[in-house]
Amino acid sequence: MLTSIPHITKTLLLGLFFISWFNFNDPERETKVRVEPESEVVIAGTTNVNNFTCKYNLQELEMPIRLIYDEKSEQILFKNAELTLINDCFDCGGKAINRDFQELLKTERHPQVGLKLLYVEPPSPNQSTVDVGIEIKIAGVSRKYRTLLYCEQTKDICVNGTLELKLSDFELEPPKKMLGMIKVDDEIKVHLTLQLSEI
Repeated sequence: MLTSIPHITKTLLLGLFFISWFNFNDPERETKVRVEPESEVVIAGTTNVNNFTCKYNLQELEMPIRLIYDEKSEQILFKNAELTLINDCFDCGGKAINRDFQELLKTERHPQVGLKLLYVEPPSPNQSTVDVGIEIKIAGVSRKYRTLLYCEQTKDICVNGTLELKLSDFELEPPKKMLGMIKVDDEIKVHLTLQLSEI
């Protein structure tokens, strides 16, 4: 059962759908896409005393990204539209906070985060949003969500927006520092600025 998440605007992996949406003639198609260098993925969180940001090094992404999809009557179903983010490639701005972030994500046992596109419901004419299903896996726990995607298409595809998640959804316990006086809030935000191009 997919869960609706309020306030989600655009999602990293979901932007890849628009790249693949060229010439739907065969029931099953394959395409390859590239995430351009000007793209950015940042995880932001807050504590009871300050905030923090952790930027992902997109140069570490395996390129190109290969997509296989089936066109159905009401949904476009994806078979292997999965993006893997290596936890160690997040930089939070210092050794201590990097260590805390890796501890939070249980990196020693689960070294990567997975994002998988499940389906897309094609938009109506002149409509700028589409219903999408996505599966997110963090620290070995997977959750499925249903949301809307907004995407701007010019020569390439530009995806900008924020995905809001709760650490508790993935059975993660926010760390406490300085004898419990500093506490990380349950909600985190993933800010995305992605420039995508078909290969």
